[in-house]
Amino acid sequence: MNKTILSIETSTNICSVGLFKNNKLLNLKENFKRKHSSLLASFVNDIFEEVDFSINKIDAIALSIGPGSYTGLRIGLSFAKGIAFSLQKPIIPIDTIESLTYEINDLNYMIAIHAYSDYFFIQEYKNGVRFKKPLFDNLDNISYKNKIYGYDSNKSDIIIPSKPSSIKIANIAYKKYDEYKCDNIKLIKPNYIKPIQFNKNFKAE
Repeated sequence: MNKTILSIETSTNICSVGLFKNNKLLNLKENFKRKHSSLLASFVNDIFEEVDFSINKIDAIALSIGPGSYTGLRIGLSFAKGIAFSLQKPIIPIDTIESLTYEINDLNYMIAIHAYSDYFFIQEYKNGVRFKKPLFDNLDNISYKNKIYGYDSNKSDIIIPSKPSSIKIANIAYKKYDEYKCDNIKLIKPNYIKPIQFNKNFKAE
């Protein structure tokens, strides 16, 4: 696909920004210290300066919209909307959980993203597709025999690492560009998966 995409991932402690042309990475900036508000703008500026490319020439902005950190998602979305509005470019909202399935070859597994304390955003995949709705719960409450992939900044022993990244966001954006592209940026909202979806007795099938 002949498109240039600015990709942004701020759903966890990771601030990741990448510039892609025709699905090829041109430049990448990442930080793992939860400094989105101070780094996001400078990352974008540095990326375009280093590759000598005008931000006006991008075709779209791919953005991780959660689930994840409330603050991180708000910062990322506000920043992306600001650029999109000023340049009159569309945003491609990408589900963070979906992005983490990139390069996973199993058919039956779970994705878990750390939220806070002992709680995670959890999504089961069955036969390679989402099974049931995502949950917000403690992994100790879940009886599950298959592998659990995902991201935990505390490095949980039961989670196989799949790090959130603007690279993974861009990969989904290129695959589903026409399906996910949103020209009316006012419609885009973060996917928080509210804690009211607590389920203390979940048992995966």
